[in-house]
Amino acid sequence: MRIPLAWLEQECGGAVDRAALLDGLHESGARAVLDADRAVEVEPPPALAHLGSVRGLAAEVRARGGRAPLAPLELSHLPNGLALTAEGNVPGRVAAAVVRLPRAVRLPDAAADRLRAAGVPLTGTVADLAAYVGLETGQPLGAADARALDLTGLRLRTAEPAAPAADGPRTPPGSWVLSAGERTVAALGRDAPPSAVSADGRATLVWAWWLDPKAAPAAPGTGPEPDTHAPPAVRGHDPESCDRAVARLARLVTEWAGGTVTAAGRAGAAAPAPHVLHPDPGELRRLVDPDLDLATLTSLLTAGGTSVEPGPEGGPLHVTVDARRPDLDGVPALAGEVARIRGYRTVPRRLPPSTAGPWPDPARLLRRGLTDAALRRGLQQVLSPVLLRPSEPLTAVAAPPGAEPVTVHGRAGLREMRVRGSLLPGLLGSADRSLRHTGAAHLFELGQVPLSAAYGDESWRFAAVLSGAAAPASLVEPRPRAVGFADLSGLLRTLTGAAGQEAPELTPRPYADFAADASFAVRVQGTTVGRAGLLSEEAAALLDAAEERVFCAELDLGALGGLTPVPAAVRLPEPLPLPAFNVSVVVPEAVSAAEVLRVVAEAGDTESRLVAVKDLLQGGRVPAGHLSLTVRAEFVATDGGPLRAEGRRRRETVLRALAGRGWSGR
Repeated sequence: MRIPLAWLEQECGGAVDRAALLDGLHESGARAVLDADRAVEVEPPPALAHLGSVRGLAAEVRARGGRAPLAPLELSHLPNGLALTAEGNVPGRVAAAVVRLPRAVRLPDAAADRLRAAGVPLTGTVADLAAYVGLETGQPLGAADARALDLTGLRLRTAEPAAPAADGPRTPPGSWVLSAGERTVAALGRDAPPSAVSADGRATLVWAWWLDPKAAPAAPGTGPEPDTHAPPAVRGHDPESCDRAVARLARLVTEWAGGTVTAAGRAGAAAPAPHVLHPDPGELRRLVDPDLDLATLTSLLTAGGTSVEPGPEGGPLHVTVDARRPDLDGVPALAGEVARIRGYRTVPRRLPPSTAGPWPDPARLLRRGLTDAALRRGLQQVLSPVLLRPSEPLTAVAAPPGAEPVTVHGRAGLREMRVRGSLLPGLLGSADRSLRHTGAAHLFELGQVPLSAAYGDESWRFAAVLSGAAAPASLVEPRPRAVGFADLSGLLRTLTGAAGQEAPELTPRPYADFAADASFAVRVQGTTVGRAGLLSEEAAALLDAAEERVFCAELDLGALGGLTPVPAAVRLPEPLPLPAFNVSVVVPEAVSAAEVLRVVAEAGDTESRLVAVKDLLQGGRVPAGHLSLTVRAEFVATDGGPLRAEGRRRRETVLRALAGRGWSGR
């Protein structure tokens, strides 16, 4: 579309910066070239088809410059009476009208200059008005002599394989056309220049079409008989844009040419209902510019093809989005449109808002914590096979109550395999080999256990086996210390602590393959999260470890991880005692202990509350009528020197003070 700059500046209400205009069009994804500082050639993307019109481009320039929005066009009311129908499968719309021009069309001087600047030759016919409306609204129109058309049979339909009339546009079969009887008037997807029908009072058919951009031809040359003179027209206007263009043309026919509109009609796809958004203006400002005022924000949204109404004080806006802008479907899209119209270079450079990274997976953190805790306890991690043979003796050992292993029917060599219903059968097989070779088994496994044959129906488990020697022989213990139940209990306490829980409670509950008097349910916060106990003698005999005591435990990580973590209790350490020195003093019985404490506190440069009598001796080697007091004086060291040297210095000072009062001290 070739848009005259003089026309654009008149609509904008002032001069337009050429460089800023080109930059804005290029940032929006449109192709734009300045032609001799008189016009700008614009080829907008389909989603921004309004940029290919004078009024659409002027609306954005005015919004970017902080000017008031354009006043809406005054459209005339079109009469009915034109029989126009459409097939239901046509993804398009057509609006048409029949006009009569009594004389040659003489456009106003300003309008004529605009068309000349756009390179449109003036013909004095309805073609001039159609070209003017096409530039103004971005919706091209067509015109043809109505005397050669059957106006009683206007129809929007699919083109038939038969060859079209010789004087009509050539259209590939399967495309959509507007036909008058047997003659093709227009092909949707192809713009043909309007015919220069003589303005002598004869009837002239004018029309405008809309085609869904998704159904429009992708490139020129499609179909068996392409029209090489009319490139494909893909526009993102809403379906009713053709109605508005025909109504605008009808108004100019009556105002500028003194003509009349005898009939009009429309058919085809209807415009979908506009969708309403309620964005928070504060959120839009945060995404675009925190200093953006509400008036400018509203103007920018209006220029993008929306209708904005302010909400309650400080509340969300009421934004009605036209059907021509289906891409404006949320707050991020509205913010992007505001930034585009205002200019990407005006968006302040700032760091994105601080956001935390993806939250860690609690289940994965639980598995990692249990693994680290077991490794710190000296256990060795193993991996056991998921598929077990039914003939193996350990297949059903320590399986959960009521759990039937899933049977797998595979090829030869893998038939009748069983999917483990617990981690303990495979873990006990590893413990069997470890006991035979090393005499001890301190193993654990963390893995998934299928609950059924359904895909994804499985749970994470943690299992541990303790058996054999717990500590090697030494001079103190000639024989190795065997694993006891206290080792299993301590392991469970360590595991629940790593999961952020308190010490577990072991509740007696019988489990298959566990000894009757040593079978427990592991409960945390009143919820059963696993089982633990001593393997029965019958089950232990299958391990070739009849003389060994095998302790087992299995935890359900789904149940354990679903509990609320208990905050760890923090015990503050006891404060370190203050440094002190002791003094023994012999004083007459008439001297009070308070007087002695005061002298020691003053001479020892410490507080009175830190000086106290620790012992009292009377008689024996103490002279008659005297008392021997042992006083302990604590002090606070502030110089950072050696405490023992500081204590001796203070004690000597106290002894000199006591001697000065006639009291003996040591």
